[in-house]
Amino acid sequence: MAPPQPCRVLRCCSCRLFQAHQVKKSVKWTCKACGEKQSFLRAYGEGSGADCRRHVQKLNLLQGQGSELPLRSLEETVSAGEEENMGHQQRQGAEGSWEGAMESCPAGHRHLL
Repeated sequence: MAPPQPCRVLRCCSCRLFQAHQVKKSVKWTCKACGEKQSFLRAYGEGSGADCRRHVQKLNLLQGQGSELPLRSLEETVSAGEEENMGHQQRQGAEGSWEGAMESCPAGHRHLL
């Protein structure tokens, strides 16, 4: 029985996904996800097919978690801004009423309103 063919962990320049490909003489390879044809520039790992697949899963998971962090912080910023805006509108509503205006006026000027 022939030994298993070694694999490499590569990363697509277009979709940025990591994937395992068998080692070949050619430096050209095609992304399995987006179909982009590209040159082999860097290997992120080499080994058996099973080892490379596990490594690909870990790298893609870490990349996905890293890309969620900016989105989460953006969502938190937006929701915090909305809460602050709601509080500001409520304060304006109280100050914008006639009662608020009457209370803030000096005693001598109330008859002008």
